[in-house]
Amino acid sequence: MASEFERAIQQHVMSYLASKESLAEFENWFAPLFWDIDHEDKSTRDLAGTVHVLVSEFYRGDRTLQDLHAGLGGAISHPTYS
Repeated sequence: MASEFERAIQQHVMSYLASKESLAEFENWFAPLFWDIDHEDKSTRDLAGTVHVLVSEFYRGDRTLQDLHAGLGGAISHPTYS
């Protein structure tokens, strides 16, 4: 069963993908929480790590916006994230 934080990540990613929040808004919510996830379960940490890597790769120029969207959609669609 997904933790509360894992469900929140999924909801915010879905909101971003549906253009209900910008990437900057998502990051403003996600970034402070990402650095404090040590107490979360493995599934939640894996999802958060995947999302962090995808967004970082996009900003570094290693992913297109289309790749970012596909990666985020895939990350929240699968029961395991590693």
